[in-house]
Amino acid sequence: YVLFRPPDESGGAGNPPPAPAVSVATEVRRRIGPWWNLGPTEWGYCAKLDIPKPPRSHFDHVTGTLVLNMDHYCPWMFNCVGYWNYRYFLNFLIYVLAAMLYGAVMTWDVFFRLGSEEYTTQKKMSAEQGLPVVGHLIPGIPTPSDRNGVTFCFMMSLSIGLAVSMLAFFHIYLVLTGQTTVEYHANMNKKRAARYKGTVYKNPYDLGRRRNFQQVYGTSHPMLALLPSRREPVFLPVPFPGTKG
Repeated sequence: YVLFRPPDESGGAGNPPPAPAVSVATEVRRRIGPWWNLGPTEWGYCAKLDIPKPPRSHFDHVTGTLVLNMDHYCPWMFNCVGYWNYRYFLNFLIYVLAAMLYGAVMTWDVFFRLGSEEYTTQKKMSAEQGLPVVGHLIPGIPTPSDRNGVTFCFMMSLSIGLAVSMLAFFHIYLVLTGQTTVEYHANMNKKRAARYKGTVYKNPYDLGRRRNFQQVYGTSHPMLALLPSRREPVFLPVPFPGTKG
């Protein structure tokens, strides 16, 4: 649907040309303003889908849908991370971090014994005993045939673990402060603007660490909440009047 200005029927010379056509979506979006200027319970407008946009929802260009509490599109999950699957994404990071930590711990001692005095002694002992290959003659000491596997496992576990840990801790911070990645960047800009004005900005969706955690993981025990399950979120991600953290 397009709004057109009535054509100029005077036909006189020197009249200004008619203004370009303005779509309804563009006009509505212009009147409502950007989403970061809306209140915590105000609805916006999605120009991509030409429909009203609920609070804290954003258009995902990969899936072509409007996602509540959109965080980002995750290629590892092959889906957009939002309100309904954010717990699965964060648990995925925690599980991967635990697996990488386990791999790094199990290969730590063996990795740093490569090239040690015991490693050289084991090679000499194997040669003295006439073994065709270096054997595991000293407990806990790797052999040359173990070198590539141990090195690869340790380096991969350590590097992936460090990368995933930074991402996991960042998202844990987002959960405890009631933010998404999209809202985090907008809130940082609002905080800078507030400091410039001599005021303090408070995230309207921050209901306290406990309630923020419950919005993602529910009201069950925190350790049980980390277990895989199909339960849906308990609370809506929008604060109601009188809600306290």
